Amino acid sequence: MSYNRILIKEKLKAFLIEDTSFVDISSKSIPIKSISQAKIIAKNDGYISGLDELEILFQILKVDITFKKEDGDQIQNGDIIAELHGKTKDILLGERVGLNLLSHMSAITTTTRKFVKIIEDSGKNVKIACTRKTLPGLRLFEKKAVEIGKGDTHRFSLDDMVLLKSTHLKFYKGDIVKLLNDVRSRVSFTKKIEIEVENINDVLIAVKNKADIIMLDNMNPDKVQDAINLLKQEKLRNQAIIEVSGNITQENIFDYLFSEPDVISTSVLTQKPTEFVDYSLRFD
Repeated sequence: MSYNRILIKEKLKAFLIEDTSFVDISSKSIPIKSISQAKIIAKNDGYISGLDELEILFQILKVDITFKKEDGDQIQNGDIIAELHGKTKDILLGERVGLNLLSHMSAITTTTRKFVKIIEDSGKNVKIACTRKTLPGLRLFEKKAVEIGKGDTHRFSLDDMVLLKSTHLKFYKGDIVKLLNDVRSRVSFTKKIEIEVENINDVLIAVKNKADIIMLDNMNPDKVQDAINLLKQEKLRNQAIIEVSGNITQENIFDYLFSEPDVISTSVLTQKPTEFVDYSLRFD
């Protein structure tokens, strides 16, 4: 998994600056040449992600780090994740930034894996995806954590692809055909076009007018089934990717799987991870 390490490094530098603008006054009594060894240890079970970020963070601080786990590994309470060796002050400087990011990314990865397992157990061939509901400044890390959890990242930003929502359709007074035609004439052929629809009749209109992806937004499972059945009746089911979104949780996702959409997206993965994964740093 190759993400932009230059961008990651710059973001991590900014996080360090946020945490210590001038000096770590808590560590002023520690001699500058003091060398220590430390371990990062899991405090509960889950799946880990954020190790690349941890490596880059401690490279910035010139602290040696040796990993005992890999991103995506299942971990248990008490597992040693990594060993550190370097200046005591520098280990302490990176401790909280590193553990915070590791914990946040692992929570997202672990939550994603729970959704993936539900889908796998159902036997349905459906992808789980996150949304653009991410914390400002953390999108790169949150999307990456979803991917490590075997979920789909969906679009990273507004220029990835076209996603026409109810707000765009409102501007066009509900005219799906004109909206799709106008957008298609103004964007590159390289960009897919997705449109969000809230009623079954609009699904048919959108597919017939060559939308690449149809988002069935805030429809209950019965309406999703009706929409997909309608496309099958018209022999149009394979003409577009069908995405289901809106208030999808671990408790109700199974109900949406029966109709076999291509993708189910939920903001729970990044906005409200249901799992908590914690770590501590301990000096030898």
